[in-house]
Amino acid sequence: MEKSANHQFYVGSAGWEHPQWEGSFYPEDLPPEWRLTFYNTVFPCVYLAYKEWSSRDLKTLGAWVEDTLERFRFVLEPNQDGLSDDDKGRLEVLAPRIDPPGGQVVWLEGKPDLKRLAGELKSLAGGAGPVYLISRDHDLDAMHQVKTLLEIMGL
Repeated sequence: MEKSANHQFYVGSAGWEHPQWEGSFYPEDLPPEWRLTFYNTVFPCVYLAYKEWSSRDLKTLGAWVEDTLERFRFVLEPNQDGLSDDDKGRLEVLAPRIDPPGGQVVWLEGKPDLKRLAGELKSLAGGAGPVYLISRDHDLDAMHQVKTLLEIMGL
């Protein structure tokens, strides 16, 4: 997580299970059930589609919370039809790792134009609430570049 005086910036991916990461990001001998734990030591957030998080049982969601650092955040796609009682229960379990509504998702597509992104980040730094910079195409190089950009900018 990168912080400014008024703002928090998080860099992550849509999901953490990507075959192209096996052997390059994830060590080859890393058991699949340890991938979230590994991922959260490098990136401070992950975006999950509604179908992904709403289909999990409470035990699995509780394990996700236990397997992640306190600074880690799950960014959850909302259900367009509203929340069911089951969804509300799931959100309660994930509550230690989700922020209140009001955060903004900035989608990273392909190789980002870092100069343009720097200008956008400057304007976002004056607002309230967290900003989640999410790679929709799971591009590790782009994600690392954005992390470095935040560090250089002091965000």
